[in-house]
Amino acid sequence: MKKAAIYARYSSDAQTEQSIEGQLRVCQQYAKNNDILVVDTYIERAMTGTNDMRPDFQRMIRDSAKRQWDYVIVYKLDRFSRDKYATTIHKHTLKENGVKLLSAMENIPDTPEGIILESLLEGMNQYYSAELSQKVKRGLKESYLKGNFTGGSVPYGYDVKDKKVSINPEEGAVIKEIFGLYAQGYTVEYIANELKSRGVRAKNGGYLKEKTIYKMMTNARYNGKTIHGDTVYENIYPKIVDDDTWRKVQELHEENKHSPGRKKEIYDFILSGKLVCGECKHNMVGISGTSQSGVKYYYYTCAHKFRRHPCPSTSVRKTELEDLVIETTAKLLSDDGSLEFLAETICKRINENNKTNTTIKSLETRKATAVKSSRNLISAIEQGIITEQTKERLKELESEIARLEFDIEQERQRSFIEITTDKIIRFLKTALRPDYQDITARKVLVKYLIRDIIVYNDRIIINYYFTEPVRPHKRTESSAKETERAALAAAPLSASYCSNKCEISPPEKAPFRVLFRLGK
Repeated sequence: MKKAAIYARYSSDAQTEQSIEGQLRVCQQYAKNNDILVVDTYIERAMTGTNDMRPDFQRMIRDSAKRQWDYVIVYKLDRFSRDKYATTIHKHTLKENGVKLLSAMENIPDTPEGIILESLLEGMNQYYSAELSQKVKRGLKESYLKGNFTGGSVPYGYDVKDKKVSINPEEGAVIKEIFGLYAQGYTVEYIANELKSRGVRAKNGGYLKEKTIYKMMTNARYNGKTIHGDTVYENIYPKIVDDDTWRKVQELHEENKHSPGRKKEIYDFILSGKLVCGECKHNMVGISGTSQSGVKYYYYTCAHKFRRHPCPSTSVRKTELEDLVIETTAKLLSDDGSLEFLAETICKRINENNKTNTTIKSLETRKATAVKSSRNLISAIEQGIITEQTKERLKELESEIARLEFDIEQERQRSFIEITTDKIIRFLKTALRPDYQDITARKVLVKYLIRDIIVYNDRIIINYYFTEPVRPHKRTESSAKETERAALAAAPLSASYCSNKCEISPPEKAPFRVLFRLGK
């Protein structure tokens, strides 16, 4: 008696186990009618037939080499595959292994005419699959254009009713808090623990874990955007996170990919992401260790050396390096000449930004688009095209135009504020005199004033943001060498050094830099 294995598959979650049961019943009856003994079954649930990346399908192909059965029986050929090329390849593999593919429902004769019929059925299966895919894509696009929810799990922060997405008030407030805290410098670990301590839970009842929060912070839906293919839709998910916060969080998220130390406790390793090894020009990272007596030590070390690559650099105690950087920066800010230089630079930039206010231009562009859309709707209404959706959309556009006009006027008023060097100096003397032992003040200094720090075994170079805008900066070997050259030109090294001696020489064009030697 000939032996066979049955392969059964259904495509989507919309189908049920009954589909598999029906296929197995028909295949088993076919085997019985043809005096074939079924010795194995391979079942695929919710797996597409447009490719062969199916676990049980691949296992069946591999098992055919064992020659334990003579046939593979399927309900129809489309259960085996909907790709004509894949079907040909895998049927050839089965043939090489002495196995023949049989269709229980299509009764393909073992004659030359059967070859033509089988080829025709395979072509029709692939055609059906391609046509169905096209229809699904077209339907999805229409749903996106109408602003409808297209299915799947509803993201935390939102509710769905009648295919329309709305903000869940309680969950939306949590999303705003998460983005706000991260933008302020709090770590995901801190945020997760804080939410857990208050009993905040996800939709499934579990706590919001770190991994979940990381995914939230890269989910563009919270910024009102749905990305499908190459198109961005802004009419499906209401915006929970404003553009400025979203942009800031994405920048921090990108920086933290290259600064592992920042992902640790909120107040640990405040220089992470700013440090460059002067010996090999690779980034430095924060590490910790415990002595035999149980005392914990914290260091900054070269990441290249930490990964067991050769580097002559030595590790630096965390507290020693941070204190030295903060102390030097504080001294720099207490110097009247440096303060005046900083104030003049800030004043110049603010005035330049006021002249070319990109925010106003962006708001005016959005207003012009909304006005044009409203005029088109009014024109349609005048021609007799009146629906409830038309009226609702016109009201939305009118509200949007009014809001944009308010934002434009507010931005213009902000731009007209007179900024002078004296005002900035008075502000800086008040704002930049905090207690530098306070961790928050230390973090502010590092984040907003220091661009990067090059650490050698006997000295460091601090590169400040005084003459360029604060933006994410990718530290490479070439950029570190350029910083080094500019710093040496701005403040030449002295022959003698002590542990805290500084040489300050403000350059005319290059960013303001400080060079000094680390004490041993």
